[in-house]
Amino acid sequence: MALNTIYMIPHGDELIDTPNTESLKLSQNLKELAEKDSSEILVVLSPHGVNLSRNIAVINTEYFEADTKLKDKYLYFRVKNERKLTEEIIRSTADTTEELRFVTYSGELSTFPLDFGSSIPLYFFRLRNIVLIGQSRINQRDKLVNFGKSIYRTVEGYEKSVSIIISADQAHTHSSKGPYGYSPSAERYENTVKNCFETGSFQELYEIDQEIVDTAKPDSFWNLMVMNGILQESKKKMHLDYGYVETYFGMMLAHST
Repeated sequence: MALNTIYMIPHGDELIDTPNTESLKLSQNLKELAEKDSSEILVVLSPHGVNLSRNIAVINTEYFEADTKLKDKYLYFRVKNERKLTEEIIRSTADTTEELRFVTYSGELSTFPLDFGSSIPLYFFRLRNIVLIGQSRINQRDKLVNFGKSIYRTVEGYEKSVSIIISADQAHTHSSKGPYGYSPSAERYENTVKNCFETGSFQELYEIDQEIVDTAKPDSFWNLMVMNGILQESKKKMHLDYGYVETYFGMMLAHST
């Protein structure tokens, strides 16, 4: 089969609670995209799941379970791991990833909790088997890009159609009212990401000064480097559907065309 669609989806509670017109518009855009998605499998890269100091975790349990309490909604659902694809990704990216599994390797007890960075984007899609990949905040940008290229090659050769969800919020220092304070780097980071979507090249983000990343405090940077590799290898382009700043952090929605 082939790679179907790449999504960059934020994971703020506001995406589901929709407290304002901006969050409602973003949520509606995502619903429209998700309803059209015909892929059989979803690969999810989340910045809020398992974080290893050196490698990237690929979770190889039988099931995943969402148990996420939002302000106005409770998310609970179970999905199966597409273990054949999970294991193919582990084999093809052995220099970058590390398999994470329970001693109970199969059956109902082999269930891994879905973090909110995964459960919130997945809420919008019909239930299907998934692959769950964590995030390691390693500063080897080439390694992250090459990881994305390897994911694409593995997915492209898989027997079922696959869409990839890059779960990502942008800068978290847009306001002094937020938990991380204010930094002018937030706007610089946000504008760099937007410009990458507009130009169709993520080279500017690849070359961004690490101090801007550190002070803007995004959780998107590392997963966007992986996405950069997927885009380079697949020759796909991303379209920015909607973006805004929710109090102190940036939320953007995009999909490949």
